[in-house]
Amino acid sequence: MLVRFVYLLVILIWATTPLSIKLGGDSLAPIAALSLRILIAFFVGSALCTLFGVAGLNIRRHWKLYFAASISLFPNMALVYLAAQYIPSGLIALMFGLSPFFTAALAWPMLGERMLVPRKLFAIALAALGLLCILADDVVITGDSYTGIALMLLSNLLFSGSAVWVKKLNATIVVSPVEQALGAMAFALPGMLLSWWLWVGFEPLVFSAVSLGSLLYLALFASLVGFVAYYYILKVMPVETVSLIPLVSPVLALAIGSVVVDEPITPAMLLGAGMIITALAVHQGLWRQRSPMNTAMDTRS
Repeated sequence: MLVRFVYLLVILIWATTPLSIKLGGDSLAPIAALSLRILIAFFVGSALCTLFGVAGLNIRRHWKLYFAASISLFPNMALVYLAAQYIPSGLIALMFGLSPFFTAALAWPMLGERMLVPRKLFAIALAALGLLCILADDVVITGDSYTGIALMLLSNLLFSGSAVWVKKLNATIVVSPVEQALGAMAFALPGMLLSWWLWVGFEPLVFSAVSLGSLLYLALFASLVGFVAYYYILKVMPVETVSLIPLVSPVLALAIGSVVVDEPITPAMLLGAGMIITALAVHQGLWRQRSPMNTAMDTRS
């Protein structure tokens, strides 16, 4: 039951993060918002660990794992925030659905796992068609958009590579999800702060009520709780199952955007969402009596 809950929690966090970034970008530069988000999450997480007597970081023994995990924060997230200047946040959320392509391609050389079997190739292709169906209806690609798309493709590569590398290291290193999340933040923060200084300089910060609320949500919930939850499921579940989250979260993100800020949901969006959900069922073999995801959850919860 715990694994099921955490898995669904990660999906919810990933689905609400793009909208939170969009709502909170009215008074802060992207790299400043990202750096403050991770900085607050790191200090609050460290304080909670001290308060409850949780073991801190062990850089000498686990630095490689911290570094591998930090790639998913920096430069990966910096690329995402930069891409937001060229493409809509909805397109960013949808492009995360491409990460299973990169995960499947990287899992064989890095983990020795062959994911590209015919059934899963068909499922990934169907999910990609669903994403394209949504994008064709809602997004007009301009000259500047190609810069954002290129940044997101590089982000997907870094994110998937980090996830597969962390999964490989977790096979030989026993590290709690809390330590792993804080270690990733500690290793990512120097690059973020340096980029902040080089990009816009440390100018006085101005917070609107919306940007402050967004920052606190992203720091305390999306980053602190979300990263711990993500590293937990990455540790106990197959990497290919974790890689399905970016396929589900864009569909949920569209629904949340419609409810919260009245973003339209067109028939093409519904068709694309249906194709993605069908692809998930095919990928996981849910027509069987017991799916791989259920088996993994039952044996590890």
